[in-house]
Amino acid sequence: MTAISMCWGEMSYSDSDNAGQPLLFLHGTGCDSSDWVRVIEGLPRNWRCIALDFRGHGQSSVPMQHFTLADLADDVLHLTDDLGLEKFVIVGHSLGGMVAMEVAQHSSSVAGLVLLEGWTSLASAGSAFDPGRFYGSLSQTAIAQIQQKSEETRNRFKSEVWDNFWESVKEFDGYAYLAQARIPIYEVFGGMGRNDTTAQELRIPPNPNIRWIWIPNAGHYLPHECPAEISKVIGKFHTP
Repeated sequence: MTAISMCWGEMSYSDSDNAGQPLLFLHGTGCDSSDWVRVIEGLPRNWRCIALDFRGHGQSSVPMQHFTLADLADDVLHLTDDLGLEKFVIVGHSLGGMVAMEVAQHSSSVAGLVLLEGWTSLASAGSAFDPGRFYGSLSQTAIAQIQQKSEETRNRFKSEVWDNFWESVKEFDGYAYLAQARIPIYEVFGGMGRNDTTAQELRIPPNPNIRWIWIPNAGHYLPHECPAEISKVIGKFHTP
């Protein structure tokens, strides 16, 4: 891992530093860049893959001051500017997908988005699927590991700092951006718990640049549950 100095501390990231248009990986809440390892292992070795740790996650510093989802997007843009990336594709899981939309809304350098259950809004996510599908088919050991890392990450923050951040996540709504987006976007969801109202509840606007992909027998934690399938999805999307 490498670190870049930010106004709030140091942000850690990994960079394969290969040739070709880069792929930037953004993890979900309580996760970190290590969760992408098996996905990246399934991609061609000559692809440039960059994975960062959000503030307070993984090996990045824990911020003492308040921050928002929009600040996480600014962190991403600061990193891509520092690395001199002219064009890049973002692969974002959950919170990472939401941040990816915020980045794309403010940067013409984003060439495409692969959103792995990257919610249009949290309000829609909560009612879109039948109960009991969150951890999919993961083992109890894997679930415990995810839960432990998430709890440890949450406990690093002062409660008021985290609460302020989470309010900004709850307020996020990517519908307007998705409706007018002119870059290719994959909306990828696990198929477990899907029902007749799921597509409507997910609030993804009609846009010819958006393609839906359903992963059978999977829940929310797609990079953990089915990394090989996610690698294949990225491979179909991304041609460096």
